[in-house]
Amino acid sequence: MAKKHIKTELKRSPTKRQLSKWQRQQRIQRIITIAGAVFFVLIVGYIGWGYYDVQFKPLHQPVVKINGAVFDMDYYTKLLEIYSQGKDDSEVSSVADNLIEIIEYGEIIRTASPDLGFTVSTDEVKSGLESAGFPDEKVYRDTISATLLTSKLFQNYFDPKVPSECEQAQVQALFVGDEEAAKMVANKLKAGDDFSSLAKEYSLEAITKEKGGDLGWIPKDFASAFIGSLGDSALKDIAFNLEPGVLSEPTYDGSVAKGIGYWLLEVIERNDQKGSHARGILLGSKHEAEEIRARIEAGEDFSALAREYSQDSASKEQGGDLGWTRQERIISAVATALAFQLEPNVLSQPSADDTVQTKGGYWLVKVLDRDDSRVLDAEARGTIKLQLFEDWANEHKQKDSVETYLTDKQKSWAVTQVLKKRGQ
Repeated sequence: MAKKHIKTELKRSPTKRQLSKWQRQQRIQRIITIAGAVFFVLIVGYIGWGYYDVQFKPLHQPVVKINGAVFDMDYYTKLLEIYSQGKDDSEVSSVADNLIEIIEYGEIIRTASPDLGFTVSTDEVKSGLESAGFPDEKVYRDTISATLLTSKLFQNYFDPKVPSECEQAQVQALFVGDEEAAKMVANKLKAGDDFSSLAKEYSLEAITKEKGGDLGWIPKDFASAFIGSLGDSALKDIAFNLEPGVLSEPTYDGSVAKGIGYWLLEVIERNDQKGSHARGILLGSKHEAEEIRARIEAGEDFSALAREYSQDSASKEQGGDLGWTRQERIISAVATALAFQLEPNVLSQPSADDTVQTKGGYWLVKVLDRDDSRVLDAEARGTIKLQLFEDWANEHKQKDSVETYLTDKQKSWAVTQVLKKRGQ
C-alpha cells in the first residue's frame, strides 16, 4: 500500500520588518512592566513617607530636656492622654498647656525622693501598671512611680510636719490705695457699716475683694497655704498683733499688688506722622500722684522722679519716656488717650488706670477671734501638706536645668492625636 504523504505546512520565518515590530512590542511591554513596578514602589514609598512624616517622625521630636533627660513627643502625647482622662474635649488643650510643668514635677519627684529616703520597687511599679491597665512603657512607669512616691511623701514625710493644732486667728481684711481712703472706710466701719460690703466695694486687692474681706481662720505658721502671697505681706503680722474685736489703724504695705494705678503724663512734641511723643509716671495712688505732680510743678526734674517712683517697668529706666503714640510703644490705653488729648508741655492731672498693676496701699484688719491651740481639721491639714509639698518641689525646680523645645504646632498635633483616639 502506497504511503500517504502528509502535507506539512511550513511556518514562514518572520521578515526583518515583522521581527523588528515584535521586538519593539516586547520592549514596550517590558518598559510598561518596569514603569509600573517603579510607580508602585514610588506610591508605596510616598505613602510610607507620609506615615513617617505625619505619624512616626513627630513622635520622636524632643519637647523638653530636664537635667539632661530628654522627653519626646511620644512621651508627651501619651502623658497628655493620661492627664486628660475624664475631661471634656474642650479641656484637652488646657491640659497640654501645663504638661511641660507636669513632666518637670514628675522628674523632681522621681529623682529627689530617694534623698529623703523614699523609693519604689520594680514590683510596686509593675503592680501599679496592672491596676491601672497601663502597658509596660517608660511614660507609664514614670507616671506610676511619681504617683506612688507622692503618696509616700505625703503620708510619711509631710504629714508629720503638720501639727494637729496651732495658733489661729479669724480675720477680716481689706486693702485700699491711700491713707485718705483708709480713714474714710475706717470711719464707715466704726459707724457700724458691714465689713463684707465695704470690702467688696473698696478693697483693691483681689483675694479680699472676692471674699468680701472674710479670710476665715488663718494658722499663724502656715498663712501662705490659706491666703497665698498675702501670707508674706504685712497682713499676717497685723492680724496676730491685734486683740479680737479691734479694728487696726490704716497700715501701709508696699508689697501688695492691686489692679489700679495713676498716670502723670506730659506730651513733649507732636508730629503728623508719628503722633504724640509722651513721657509718663505711673503711681500707686491718687494721693501719691498729686504729691509727685506738685514736685514737678515746683521745678523738680520729671525724668529723675520717674526713675525713682514710676511703677511702669517699661519706661521707668528711660526717665518715663513712653515713645510715640503711632509707633505703638505706649501700651496703656489710658496713657495713649491722654497723650492725644494733652497740649504739648502741659502736665496732666492724676488719671486712674484700671488696666495696670501697681503695688502699695493700706490695710484695715479686724480679728474676730483668736485661739492659741485651735484644732486643724483634715481639710486644713491637707491644705498645709499640699503647700509644704509645693514648696519642696519648687525649691528643687529652681535648681533644675530645663530646655523647652515644644512648639504650638507640636502641641496642637498632640491634642489632635488624643482627640482622634477618643473618636475611634
